[in-house]
Amino acid sequence: MRISKLLLATVVATTASLTVARAGTDLVTNGNFASTSPSTTVSTQFGTSYKAGQFVTGWTGNNGYEIWFPNAKAASTENTVGQYSYTGKEEMYAVNPVPGGNTAFVGLDGDQTDGIQSSLSQTINNLVAGSTYDVSFYWGAGQMQSRTGATTEQLQVSLGTSKQYTTTLDNPSKGFTGWYKEVMQFTASSTSELLNFLSIGSPTGEPPMAVLTGVSMQQVPVPEPSSLAILGAGLVGLGLVIRRRRNGRKSIKG
Repeated sequence: MRISKLLLATVVATTASLTVARAGTDLVTNGNFASTSPSTTVSTQFGTSYKAGQFVTGWTGNNGYEIWFPNAKAASTENTVGQYSYTGKEEMYAVNPVPGGNTAFVGLDGDQTDGIQSSLSQTINNLVAGSTYDVSFYWGAGQMQSRTGATTEQLQVSLGTSKQYTTTLDNPSKGFTGWYKEVMQFTASSTSELLNFLSIGSPTGEPPMAVLTGVSMQQVPVPEPSSLAILGAGLVGLGLVIRRRRNGRKSIKG
């Protein structure tokens, strides 16, 4: 009995150590979009020459309609500073509070028109070619108060030349879908690659607005051979003990 308990404890401890090893270093800078330079406190368009340029630390907008929001309340109550401020309605319809301990987030217009369709990118360094990485983030779909009509939203996420897609969200007129957490796995092909989020929506002119925050990227480590050997030996040993105990019981009954 003591031996089986000891073996079981070894298996549990080894499995736990392998699980803990998955929690690596976050390679994304300013994944919650809280840091801005120069300091910005109001909802503002970025990544364009119209107003504030590139001010979200670590990130680059693509000269589309990208908006930085300090929090959910501001997103739905204050007119965004940007190229469409003249409408007086460049705020979103009600947005749920941001999950995961985040506050700030970005809005990315998915209208697939040049100069409007939005993307957001960051160069990720210190990658290991051939290694697998988890890219996680929160996202959802909403609409600016200057427009009405049902929309669809989707994000294309890419690392280097590798691309993946979220599901397509259907958002009712004046609606907000809520926040969703996504985790995607990518394999690095070099030591430095571009992580990019491209908003894809329909129809043209509504606008279909995706929202994004809580971006994180961590390496998924391969368990060390020594750890796997310990785990394998423990499982084999535990199996033998259980088998002997069963055989012993059969002999007693016989």
